[in-house]
Amino acid sequence: MATKYSFIGLLLLISGSSVFMTCNKIGLGCANSTYSFEIDARVYPDNDTVTIGDTIWIEINSSDTFTDQKTNEQVDFSNANNLGTDMGFDKLVNSSPIELEGAVDSFNFVLISGIEETSRNPSLIKNYLIIDNNNRYHFKLAIVPKSSGTFSFNLGNFTGVYRNDDPCPKADFYTKLIETNQHYYLYPGGSGVSPTGADYYFYVR
Repeated sequence: MATKYSFIGLLLLISGSSVFMTCNKIGLGCANSTYSFEIDARVYPDNDTVTIGDTIWIEINSSDTFTDQKTNEQVDFSNANNLGTDMGFDKLVNSSPIELEGAVDSFNFVLISGIEETSRNPSLIKNYLIIDNNNRYHFKLAIVPKSSGTFSFNLGNFTGVYRNDDPCPKADFYTKLIETNQHYYLYPGGSGVSPTGADYYFYVR
């Protein structure tokens, strides 16, 4: 009799272990992100004043191996499923008090590399996924202004990024602009901006 109960207990233990491993396999066991990465982006040409019809390029061209900001460890994070950016576009409509409005409709967009997704707020935000190709993450977008004024856009950070072939662990990605003058002085008083953020200011004449 004891042998029978021991056998049943062993089956329950194996079954529980199998469920636990399955949960981890589909990402239920890693709700929080393990890694913290920076991904570099460029805006060019980085002129503070452009003309209606000019093209401003936004590009990410990054290795898919990153340095974890928490441990300084090199991590291969290729084949991410949901790595992207939410790009917010604003127009300065009043300087004092500061008043902004969504400005997506003030531009034409030509996506060279990446995947556009449906935006929850299409007057303010454009949503894109970044493509992994030949061991590099690549995104390239042309924006062409259609009206004059002082504008800004920013490349948002992405949290809870996971890989197609390995849902655990997840990673947070923080976008950083490199080799780019962000023209913070175009914002009234230079206040309300983030020196470490991936935001960019320009005037269209």
